Amino acid sequence: MMIVIFLVIGVILSTTASFVFRVPWLMPILGAAIPYPIFFSQVRRQQYKSAFWWMLLWGVLQSIAVIIATAILPETAAKVILRGQSYTTEMLHWIRTGEGSEGTLSSFLPGHLLYYGIFCILCVVTLSSVALIFGTWMLNYMNFYVTELVKISTKPWLAAILGWYPWSILRIIGFIATGVALAALGLNLVMRIRGKVPKSPFPKTYMLIGVGFVIADIVVKAVLAPIWEKLLLSALG
Repeated sequence: MMIVIFLVIGVILSTTASFVFRVPWLMPILGAAIPYPIFFSQVRRQQYKSAFWWMLLWGVLQSIAVIIATAILPETAAKVILRGQSYTTEMLHWIRTGEGSEGTLSSFLPGHLLYYGIFCILCVVTLSSVALIFGTWMLNYMNFYVTELVKISTKPWLAAILGWYPWSILRIIGFIATGVALAALGLNLVMRIRGKVPKSPFPKTYMLIGVGFVIADIVVKAVLAPIWEKLLLSALG
């Protein structure tokens, strides 16, 4: 219960501070700083399941906080949330015209693989700390877009339901599981560099879950994106 309270208060304070100071890169850094001590502690103790679920809960809380803050202070959010406006413009163009990187596998796959590759490298090298900042940045601009989508839609209830794409949810789960596995790998490598024998084996199950969900993200997006675009267009009106 204490961890839940810590995460709730931490997310509120980090989001508030980001909007007060208005330093764009401060937002993902402060956001990631809240759950990382819990995450790292759980991974170091080989409590991989706990690390995974605490991070998933944090992702939900962070999303709620950013959505509320963006709805209340949209102009500040546009300045603070990196790539928020450009991503929103890109998504709205895709919804209205069917054009853009979301529409075809050949268009979005290179970007997906690049982001996942960067994330994986950062997980190993920084024990998932900088990777979490990277992930928070992506989470924040997605929530900015969802808020803006709901605000301009003629059917806001439908936009709220459709705004978070199912493939994006799969991606988040995949990234979290990957972060757990590769942070553990990073710790093992640190032990070996220090001349010590790692106490825990590489949690390959979580790596497989991570890769599996990232692949599912790609497949589901390729299948559902054209359908989702029409549904979103209906929500926009």
